Amino acid sequence: MPKINLPFDAETERYLLGLMISDDRIATQVLPALTIDDFYVHNEKNRLIFEAILRIKGKNSPIDIVTVTNELTLMNKLDVVGYDYILEITENALPTTNIDYYINNLKDMSLYRKMIEALNSFLNQYENNQIDDIYSFINDIEAKVKEISQNRRVNGFKKGGDIVKDVVNELINRVGGDSSTLNGIPTGFPKLDNILGGIKKGELIYLAARPAVGKTALALNFAYNAAILTNRPVAIFEYEMSGDELLKRIIASRTSIELSKINNGYLSNQEKLILKEKCDEIAKAPIYINDRSGTPIEELILKCRKLKDELGDLALIVVDYIGIIGDSPNVNKNFNRQNIVGGYSRKLKELALELGVPIICLSQLNRNPEGRDDRKPQLADLRESGNLEADADKVILLYRPDYYSEQGINLKKKKKDDDNITINDMKKANNDNPNAGEIVELNLAKNRNGRTTTSKLLFFKSYGRFAEPAKETDEAIERFSL
Repeated sequence: MPKINLPFDAETERYLLGLMISDDRIATQVLPALTIDDFYVHNEKNRLIFEAILRIKGKNSPIDIVTVTNELTLMNKLDVVGYDYILEITENALPTTNIDYYINNLKDMSLYRKMIEALNSFLNQYENNQIDDIYSFINDIEAKVKEISQNRRVNGFKKGGDIVKDVVNELINRVGGDSSTLNGIPTGFPKLDNILGGIKKGELIYLAARPAVGKTALALNFAYNAAILTNRPVAIFEYEMSGDELLKRIIASRTSIELSKINNGYLSNQEKLILKEKCDEIAKAPIYINDRSGTPIEELILKCRKLKDELGDLALIVVDYIGIIGDSPNVNKNFNRQNIVGGYSRKLKELALELGVPIICLSQLNRNPEGRDDRKPQLADLRESGNLEADADKVILLYRPDYYSEQGINLKKKKKDDDNITINDMKKANNDNPNAGEIVELNLAKNRNGRTTTSKLLFFKSYGRFAEPAKETDEAIERFSL
């Protein structure tokens, strides 16, 4: 491999050092923007002077030619730097009002050096056959490039007054219940959106329940609504079923045709007409499905980055579900499953922040709810709860009483003011329709930036669709505590 001369700008280094020595106020302004690595490693004199300035500031002492000289003496480095050199750079540092230009120029040189060194390191790995897994290798490259580029330019503080104006304008312009003005991605359920404020950028949200309660169906409802209402791409990573199966669920939900009929193909002429009418609407939803079973977390991250690069701002990412994300070939087999899944959770949170996209991740609950009279889930029932709960911005626990009724389990329920009211009474209250849907309680058990509370939806199990209860049903629900 040919030797590459690393770029540097010695003049800019000397100029900024001279400015700092000649004016303590400039030193205070410049120091937070620079690190020792912004000075070329072979420019030893410049690096020693910068280190001396840092040490002086650490003692809360003023910067001038005397204090810098004294500090270099204490470091036993004054002979290396030379008093004449300090005097020269100080005398040649003429005042300027464009300090940021010189800082950014220095940081650009530093960026070039770090990028070249990183690429050389990756090339060496390749040439020495040190790559175990291509996805991890690519992920390491992307992560390193991102780490380097983040420090490219001077990042100043935002003025509090400007932030206040932006926040106040957003709040004034927001209309309650109007998904177009939500400070986040709409779920499609207005009452729930008012509680959540929409699903916000960078959030990691866990949707958790016991098996067969309806969490995949609810996640698909969220995904479809987000895609349609924002007209922005939604990525779904499905680990348990094929893309065809997933689309059949969405079709059933949007057409109100039973999923069993769609699966076996026994459709009436009327149902076939409905399918044709709804086909174009469903096809327009910008939903992208990855149904590769065993997709490792590194590949998931790469695909999300690629999708955002190609399609622009993503509305939502859905992962179904965290417990069966594929393990990387180089995963430490000595780690227990809790540590491994906890690592995946941390990476999902980092990805949400990096892309500025909310991620809804499904999770199973352990068997603890089965030991309670009412079978209600709690936050501690999350599998691998320590990591998942810590990483999550929101945790929504699903509770569907009919799930247990289907198994012949009689739940002990609390009644408010009517000893005779039942779940069926609430169903019939919705236009006296016995197929009005099963009540599902959504317990917002963790909400990093808001209150915890519960909300109710109706679940039409036969075609996997959720809806907010009609007014009469809502009133009946209020009379009955699930």
